[in-house]
Amino acid sequence: MFSTKRSLKYPSVMFIFIIFLITVNNVPAFSQQTKNVEKYVILLDQFAPNSVNPDSYTCNANEFKQALSEVGWSDAHFSYLFGDNEITIANLRNKIQNLQETVDENDVILLYFAAHGYGCLKDILDLNSWFQEEFLAIPTQYKILLIDSCHAGEFIEPLEDYITTNQFYAMGSVAPNELAIAFVPDDQVGEWPYSEPAFLGIISSHFWSLSLTNSSADTNNDNIVSMEELYDHSLPTIKKIYGEVFEQDPEIADIVLNTAGYLENYPRPVVINNLNENFSLYNSYLQTIPPLTVLTTAQKVGVIVGPIAGVIGITLVVIIVLKRKK
Repeated sequence: MFSTKRSLKYPSVMFIFIIFLITVNNVPAFSQQTKNVEKYVILLDQFAPNSVNPDSYTCNANEFKQALSEVGWSDAHFSYLFGDNEITIANLRNKIQNLQETVDENDVILLYFAAHGYGCLKDILDLNSWFQEEFLAIPTQYKILLIDSCHAGEFIEPLEDYITTNQFYAMGSVAPNELAIAFVPDDQVGEWPYSEPAFLGIISSHFWSLSLTNSSADTNNDNIVSMEELYDHSLPTIKKIYGEVFEQDPEIADIVLNTAGYLENYPRPVVINNLNENFSLYNSYLQTIPPLTVLTTAQKVGVIVGPIAGVIGITLVVIIVLKRKK
């Protein structure tokens, strides 16, 4: 028969473990926290000299950045690779790996490239040997890739292999066999011969930026321009300007014809999209993405310690029961 002193000992031990388990999992300080959507951007532009003062240059990347600011983006998480000296595999990889370590599953990341297709994206960055897998390894459901370059579709098409297992929007301004055309300052000497107001840079990027902030692109009148609406609104004007360039400059037309094999219905962008059909870069839309529930440090400790404490508690109960039977 147990003595009074001994019989009180084991219930005391059980009581301590029960209180411990309750404390680990239910202390008010362990209440859940939520994290709202953050937006991250990498702007790569070969035609800006460097990123020392990134906003001081007239280039496609800065034009698109301005469009993003007009739809509610801040530049808190913008990073840049401007000019040949900054555009290296190591630098781009480093920026992508920083995103892999930083972003959460409800964040939005945008990679924007304006560059020579073969002279930069293929020959210098060797994109198709590594980029697609690194891009898709960024741990968010909302990834956007925009490329304006010659042969841009060549760098988009490999993503087709991942469309059933990943979520992203990717657009290349031209098909793999097509050339992109850009206007440089020399093109603005004399009278501007085209039907749209004068501009500098690659044609498609310019009209992507304009369409993003153009209310006329909002065809379903929901006060935002989705990526699909941006594409639908910009493409007719892009094709029109390319056609006018071919008419104004037969030499360029011959080069494009010899490369692509056609001038009709030019260009033919490559788009891969398995995000929501209404997905938009507008901040008002992105704020509808549900916040992420995150664990506090105390909760993380509880997740680890709680089950261990439970096993110890059960083990002690078993030991107590066995000893009582003796």
